[in-house]
Amino acid sequence: MTGLFGMLGTATRGMNANQTALQTSGHNIANTNTDGYSRQRVHMTTERPYYMTGVGAIGMGVSASSVDRIVDPFIRNQTRDAYSKFRMYEQKSDALGQLEHFMNEPSETGVINQLSVMYDAWSKLGSNPELVTSKSLVIENSASFADMVREMAGQISQLKGEVTSNIEKGAMDFNEKLEQLSILNDQIFSISSNGNVPNDLLDTRDSLLKDIAGLADISTTFDSYGRVSELKIGGKSGETVLDINGHKKISVVSAENTISVGGDANNKVTFTSNLPVGTIVIEGYTPTEPAFKAVDVNEGEIGGFQAASKEIDVRLEELNTFVTKFAETINTAYRNEAGIDFFDLGTDSTKVLENIKVIQSLQENPATLKTGKGATPAPGDGSLAKDIEKLFNTKDAGDQMTFSERYNNIVTKNGISKQQADNIAASQLTVLNQLEYKNESISGVNLNEEVSDVIRFSQAFQANARVIQTISDMLDTLINRTGA
Repeated sequence: MTGLFGMLGTATRGMNANQTALQTSGHNIANTNTDGYSRQRVHMTTERPYYMTGVGAIGMGVSASSVDRIVDPFIRNQTRDAYSKFRMYEQKSDALGQLEHFMNEPSETGVINQLSVMYDAWSKLGSNPELVTSKSLVIENSASFADMVREMAGQISQLKGEVTSNIEKGAMDFNEKLEQLSILNDQIFSISSNGNVPNDLLDTRDSLLKDIAGLADISTTFDSYGRVSELKIGGKSGETVLDINGHKKISVVSAENTISVGGDANNKVTFTSNLPVGTIVIEGYTPTEPAFKAVDVNEGEIGGFQAASKEIDVRLEELNTFVTKFAETINTAYRNEAGIDFFDLGTDSTKVLENIKVIQSLQENPATLKTGKGATPAPGDGSLAKDIEKLFNTKDAGDQMTFSERYNNIVTKNGISKQQADNIAASQLTVLNQLEYKNESISGVNLNEEVSDVIRFSQAFQANARVIQTISDMLDTLINRTGA
């Protein structure tokens, strides 16, 4: 339509489009400090022109065709991956740091120093075998060593339990956020299916996905409506835990043959399995019994705690082997002459670390500690004590290490593993910061730009209003001031 009424429609559309743009700029400014918000822009489209015979195309103005988020999906995906890796190594480093603290090396109160103290006690006993005080010193220092080892075992076992509890908490958080994402999927579909773009809901979706990636490595697929049509835990080759039909809970193996359903420590079920403690499983059901399928999680907080749990198990096994080897070496030498052991290692060979102690009879009566060789050692015979003294600095035929060196090797391996975790965490943090900076430069709100847009759109609005005022004056002249 041309003429005054056509001009009126053109100006009205111009006002509406610029009003929408002003409202969008105001929305951007209001959310300047909103975490996860992506700035929005109004996409304006030229209206289809009116073709007048003999004149040609006459412009009909503009319309706001859509309000779009300014995002780079590739950067967002990279940011999620980097965040997942960073959280993994950060949590692993934290747990291994606590293990390093419990090992307490180098230290004047650590195991290596206590081995040296025991060596000195046996050395003095070899030189003064008749002194009851020298015997008491050997017993007391050996008992202190056993106490130290048991205390360390208790601390490490407690750390193992805390790591498992953190995995359970991570699983609960994962399930909660997965449920939120499932609900969000429905909301996104409800809006998108009506032809609208749920920009703010898509921002919430992206924030949820980043939080979920911080808990475990995930792989996501989106449909044309903007929903997460498939989410896998454990990466691209992992297991599907969410699709457009709903979601599944993940659970945790919290103890031998025991699973914390949904990560809830108060909701446990018994399930025959040889899965390691801390394993993530997906819950499902058969007609007769619950079924759980193990999932490999390699990143995120859960992956970090799982990696730390495995390291702790290895260190515990190494420490148990070290203490067993040390105690049995002393026991063999002492038993060959005295007929009894020096250390009591308990009945479970896998828990020597928790059970070791000096045998009760020697603790009750240190004077009975044998120092010489033979059935009836000669007075002043300290040969047995001297032989045991030599064992402390004897290199093993297999690994060519003394007991102190072997323990130091265990501590060193943990230190190297923690240092690697620290280095990778620092590296990933650098990458993450760069990606977040790039994402912010693309999707973040620039106040100077928004204020400039406010001025630009407000001037355009006012100009279109002036056109309407001019047309109103023209219509007034046409209707009221012409005629007879």
